[in-house]
Amino acid sequence: MGVDQPAVDQLVHTLVQRGLGIYGYEKMTEICESSGVALLDDFSIDWLDDDRERALKRFLISYARQNPAARMTVLVLAKRYGVPVPKELERKKRFRAKFRRLFRR
Repeated sequence: MGVDQPAVDQLVHTLVQRGLGIYGYEKMTEICESSGVALLDDFSIDWLDDDRERALKRFLISYARQNPAARMTVLVLAKRYGVPVPKELERKKRFRAKFRRLFRR
């Protein structure tokens, strides 16, 4: 991956702290467990998966799927900390078909 581990840890810690305040403990525990990142009782982070790159990718994707603001936060913080963004988050959604139907009427 080529990114220093303290930057990755800081990114995950920032997203988890933000998520705890916005989404609550239950939702963040669900996101962390599904991605391979352990949320400890003192709100510190531990990596459950030995492949940290894969766990980070799953965490970023599942966090970004919460809402558009969460997706933007992941993109901004990943750029700030120099962490590569997963390809799934780089793609823009296209709503052309939906809007074409609205404008034809």
